[in-house]
Amino acid sequence: MNIFVVEDSQSIRRLLVRRLETLAGARVVGEANGEAQAQALISWLKPDTVLLDLSLADGGSGLNVLKQLRRTGYAGRVLVFTNQALEPYRQACAQAGADGFYDKASGLETLFDDLTSLIDQEPTRDTAPQASILLRDGLTGLFGEVALLERLDHAAKTAHRDGTDLAVYVMVMGGLAALVEGNGVVEVNDVLRDVSRRIGEVCEPTDVLARHAADQFSLVVTRVESTDSAAAFAAQLGDLMTESFQQLPTAAALRAQVGMALFPGDAIAPRSLLTLAEARAYGAQLPHRSSAFTH
Repeated sequence: MNIFVVEDSQSIRRLLVRRLETLAGARVVGEANGEAQAQALISWLKPDTVLLDLSLADGGSGLNVLKQLRRTGYAGRVLVFTNQALEPYRQACAQAGADGFYDKASGLETLFDDLTSLIDQEPTRDTAPQASILLRDGLTGLFGEVALLERLDHAAKTAHRDGTDLAVYVMVMGGLAALVEGNGVVEVNDVLRDVSRRIGEVCEPTDVLARHAADQFSLVVTRVESTDSAAAFAAQLGDLMTESFQQLPTAAALRAQVGMALFPGDAIAPRSLLTLAEARAYGAQLPHRSSAFTH
């Protein structure tokens, strides 16, 4: 079950994420602390279940998020958890299309029990063959999705223990199809190997570099001095693609869009960090398909 968490308190979000990670069959694919981000990411990711707080950052309202999701056709499950557990709130959420309503103070165990029951009712998904393929990228030799998620989870737990931040970057490569058509697969594969080399040259030994999709590279920087320095490094990653590639017969620069997410400020769960960075790489023009990390 793919789960999206909407909660403005970082400490509560951490508690929810860590508890959800103990439920077999549950995976947190996204997080948000405000209305606009929640609506945009849920519409893009289309998770199975949304855990939704009623009070959000900057005066936002979970009830508004719920109403907008239902108006725009979101058919997934929405479970509301809140400190505002009075009956009028419960009735308003039910009328807006909520599938469940839980009191934060006394109902979280019931929420997790209900999620466990719902997961048990879902058809079993056989993901083992895919996981074995994704340990390493065959073209570049970089980590694949499974190894990336494992190392990001370890890095996040270490950062939490040490009280430090880390940054996650996703680089989306634009124009690959056109380059293949104009220059051939062999040349473009050489370009992608060159991309991995360029990124690797600006990494520290403790950083984690992966290619997890045909058009995407990810980088986990395990030591971040400040938000400004993390943003400056994102710009540096984009600049790596401005230099033309000698492998191509014609001078051409591969377009790159870079998105960034910070732990723990932006998100807690590994997939949440990656999907948020991916979404920011695409900007307002999110693709029709969901994230590379929610398949």
